[in-house]
Amino acid sequence: MLNKNKLRILSLGAGVQSSTLALMIEKGEIEPIDFAVFADTMQETQDTYDHLKFLQDTCSFEIKIVSAGDLLEDTFNKFIHIPFHTKNKSDGKGGLITRQCTNHYKIRPVYQEIRKALGLQKGELNKTGIMVEQIMGISLDEIQRMTTNKTKWITNVYPLVEKKIRRSDCIEWLKTNNFPTPPRSACWFCPYNSKSRWLDLKYNYPEYFQKAIDLDKRIRNFKGRTNSIKEDVELYLTSRKKPLDEVDFENKDKNQMDFSFVDECSGMCGN
Repeated sequence: MLNKNKLRILSLGAGVQSSTLALMIEKGEIEPIDFAVFADTMQETQDTYDHLKFLQDTCSFEIKIVSAGDLLEDTFNKFIHIPFHTKNKSDGKGGLITRQCTNHYKIRPVYQEIRKALGLQKGELNKTGIMVEQIMGISLDEIQRMTTNKTKWITNVYPLVEKKIRRSDCIEWLKTNNFPTPPRSACWFCPYNSKSRWLDLKYNYPEYFQKAIDLDKRIRNFKGRTNSIKEDVELYLTSRKKPLDEVDFENKDKNQMDFSFVDECSGMCGN
């Protein structure tokens, strides 16, 4: 158990913003932390894992990697946590499966690691008197994503917002300090992918784009281990509700929802 009054941890997504925070902390431009935590869904692109290794080698503080399991494997063998797009065969209407992946595979593992650091068992209340500051990689241009932590002894802190730093400023800071620009950090198949993300995968990560095409076909008539999906409902990876390999992402489509915030989904994924 940590013998101190305040624990400071960085919620690390290994994307642009949280990587900038980690390196600013390392250079002494932001108050030190006790450790950083990366919650691994096991479904990032390889260059994200390579960048994470770079951060571990560069930063003097510990970067802990935690995981609730393989998000994709669990989806087919346990419960559907991924917000697949749905389409009724009868009328073509549909929506989104409720997103649970961020909570189960990003937020909870970090929270559990914090409790572990405090020496708290499952369900045990924080009787140590230690207040926790959780440093979040959200920049000024994403201020709408700021939230208050539901755990009363954990306070979310947003240094980039406090310093009025935008994502573009982060990239410039990384370049000025001779650090590499991090790759996009998010599950390669995320149904919240923007059109630009799908195009990025298609042209820069063709192996992952092909995997996404194969996954899109695999989920089409998947009903879940508990048969939670109705018989006449089809599942898709994109909001166009058509096979991924038939979607023309270059052309504008008023029916295509562009989830431009996906790369840093819900303040936890990828930031």
